[in-house]
Amino acid sequence: MTLLLGPPGSGKTTLLSALAGKLDPALKVSGSVTYNGHTMDEFVAQRTSAYVSQNDVHIGELTVRETLTFAARCHGMAAMGGHDDIIVVDYILKILGLEGCSDTEIGDQVRRGISGGQKKRVTIGI
Repeated sequence: MTLLLGPPGSGKTTLLSALAGKLDPALKVSGSVTYNGHTMDEFVAQRTSAYVSQNDVHIGELTVRETLTFAARCHGMAAMGGHDDIIVVDYILKILGLEGCSDTEIGDQVRRGISGGQKKRVTIGI
């Protein structure tokens, strides 16, 4: 994990977006962006990094487990057949420390749910 500090407007978000391969292709880039010495066209950034937004946007009525299961199926886990999606979701819950709140609703402004830190970990798990 890396900590990136800088004043507002210094380009922190732009740098992270570039490293995650999330820059708008219409933007003109001067210079070069490399990752471990490789240019952006030499590897798939999404396989080595992820950009997690500051805002956690989830369906408040779903539980943590339902949210991760839905995301897994959207990523094609259902096509694997069997109970692989359940195994993967259980593993994600464990490594992110979300087992204790797996059956708790995410929550929103109206209904109480999991904590802000837990929401961020759900976002990372997706």
